[in-house]
Amino acid sequence: MDYHIISTGSKGNCVVIGNVMVDCGVAFKKIKDFLYDVDVLLLTHIHSDHIKESTLKNIVVMFPHIKIFGNYEVCQVFREYPITAVNEGVEFYTHTNQTVTPFKCIHDVLTYGYYWEHFTGESIIYATDTSDLRNAPTDMKFDYLFLEANHDEKKVEQLLHQSGKFGYNAYAGAKRHMSTQKAKSYYYVNRKSKESKLIELHMSSRFY
Repeated sequence: MDYHIISTGSKGNCVVIGNVMVDCGVAFKKIKDFLYDVDVLLLTHIHSDHIKESTLKNIVVMFPHIKIFGNYEVCQVFREYPITAVNEGVEFYTHTNQTVTPFKCIHDVLTYGYYWEHFTGESIIYATDTSDLRNAPTDMKFDYLFLEANHDEKKVEQLLHQSGKFGYNAYAGAKRHMSTQKAKSYYYVNRKSKESKLIELHMSSRFY
């Protein structure tokens, strides 16, 4: 199964996994060529680095065959667009007969991760902008694990007693995101086999 990390991190997020795109927080020109092979767009949350409204509008206008899904907060904020509301823990079927299940991530706005099975039978989980995976499935095994791996815990611990510039607490900021150690821990427990792939997302340039 093919996948493309178009962008991940605070400057924009968009990943293509088979026929599924997750988030569209980048310029439309960066993703246009991928959209011809995309059938489903999964939106994780309302932040602008995950949903760039001009890009969403262009997708709706130029690629109307793509079905878009998101949580109720996404639907409220972007109410003028044809986004189907989905609920935590309730599986839904796409028009391409894929079964997708949302789960809640731990963030400062309502954020969903997703897991589903590709046409090839390969299983996928996607979670970013979360501090941990407490709501992710623990009784499933995956072939591809796209997981937040923002920082190295040892590097962040060095900041614990440091005061930041202008009152910014870099330690607390980092702890809002999931570490690479937590991502790898989930991967080893929930991978289907040794060939399963961990794709780390949202890596900090300073603390990874």
